Amino acid sequence: MFFTAIVFIVGCTSQNKEKTFVTTVEYVVDGDTVKIKKDGEIVTVRLLNIDTPETYREKQAYGEEAKQFAKDVLLHKKVTVELSAKEQPYDRYGRLLAYIWLEDGTLYQEKIVQEGFARVAYVFEPDTKYAKKLYKAQEKAKKAKKRIWSVDGYVTEEGFNMSVWLNKAS
Repeated sequence: MFFTAIVFIVGCTSQNKEKTFVTTVEYVVDGDTVKIKKDGEIVTVRLLNIDTPETYREKQAYGEEAKQFAKDVLLHKKVTVELSAKEQPYDRYGRLLAYIWLEDGTLYQEKIVQEGFARVAYVFEPDTKYAKKLYKAQEKAKKAKKRIWSVDGYVTEEGFNMSVWLNKAS
């Protein structure tokens, strides 16, 4: 019985270790995608539960600023990566799905949402454990009309509506 308990505890601990690890952000693709070093390889990570404006193909308002924010906060910094709770923590493009924690214990996703560079999006089971925290940060940014929230109708359930942004600018 005692042996079984020890095996179970050790198994849970090693499982948990596989779900989180410390690394350095090697490259910032945009506000919600980075590259890290994992097991000696450079791996692309799609950050869970957030969406930032695009910087490629269709350039969207605040996309470059979101990317710069990610660079300022993450690039070449030591972070803790917490993998998706899915059995296979990858999206359909082969990107690792994860949360990123800063050295000071801050969840990066919460920080970028709070600053108005990202919306809460793609919140699906089993990756919902920080949803309340993220929605709370989003409400603060929305209320303050920070960045992506500064133009009514720019942020939609599907993403970002550049036609609203362009109409405002003209």
